[in-house]
Amino acid sequence: MSEPRDRLAASGPDPAAFDREIDVRAVLSFGIGLALTMIVVLTAVWLLLAQWRSRQIARDPPPSPIAEARAPRLPPEPRLQSSPVKDMEELRAREDAVLMTYGWVDPQTGIGRIPIDRAVDLLLEKGLPAPPPNDRQVRPRRPGGRRPAAAAPRGTP
Repeated sequence: MSEPRDRLAASGPDPAAFDREIDVRAVLSFGIGLALTMIVVLTAVWLLLAQWRSRQIARDPPPSPIAEARAPRLPPEPRLQSSPVKDMEELRAREDAVLMTYGWVDPQTGIGRIPIDRAVDLLLEKGLPAPPPNDRQVRPRRPGGRRPAAAAPRGTP
């Protein structure tokens, strides 16, 4: 009959008795106090760092104008191209977009553009306009580059 007592002694203390020994109110108050202390300390550290940062910014001297003058600047025009092949491709693409599409040159005056192929077709259909008549006769130049002298009007000495 001594066996049940030995079993209890071998298995350890009674768990119910252990729970009665813990003061739950004290543990909770300690946890809450620890959390509040951490909040106060972290807030104080944050405020202290903010004050130090503003003090350090106020103590920093303004940047030297010499350093600003030595800042790298772009060279004067014309500049070398960093990738001429790519630049040429972009230029040709922009030119092709202008030459091969319809669009407005000046919408207020009603001037537009048409593709080159269409312009050539219209020119072949209608032909070139006749040049305006020229009242002034152009005299041919001599091989020396001078024009022949105009004849003096008759009746003058």
